[in-house]
Amino acid sequence: MKKFFLVPLFVLALSLSANSQDFKPFRLDAGAGYGIPFPEGLNGGLLFYVEPKYEIAPQISVGIRWEGSLFGGAEEGVSIKLSAGYMATGDYYFNNESFRPFVGIGAGVFAVGGMDIEEEGETIKGEGATNFAAMARVGFDYSHFRLTASYNHAFTEGKAFNFIALTVGFYIGGGKR
Repeated sequence: MKKFFLVPLFVLALSLSANSQDFKPFRLDAGAGYGIPFPEGLNGGLLFYVEPKYEIAPQISVGIRWEGSLFGGAEEGVSIKLSAGYMATGDYYFNNESFRPFVGIGAGVFAVGGMDIEEEGETIKGEGATNFAAMARVGFDYSHFRLTASYNHAFTEGKAFNFIALTVGFYIGGGKR
């Protein structure tokens, strides 16, 4: 019975080892970009991310993403939102060439904090919450350059916090052997 389990495990390890010879398995992505939020009263904002990854197969990588963003608006006073997201991510690459388009998903939590200051300057309301979040993204890698567009959705009670992010980044490691 033990041999029955060892043979498939050995074949899987051998195939992953043979297939992952094109690219180094570990890499670190980092970048910055512009976010377009959906809550009314907020304008675009800046965001940045760091994402260590591991390539589990030639066209599939998994990682852990940390993202921070700052959004602001000035319709009826000043409104500021700061968020930090922590997500498990996965990407599927369509090929193993130098230009590698991909699609990806992520799930985790967003810690969202905010402050509203009314025009008179008298009232300051602070709010904050940590909620489950999901992300879908598309983009491409070229050499060690990365361009991505993603949709982020925090599942909040009441006022939703959703944004589209356009990011430019780079990665260290993960290149061809």
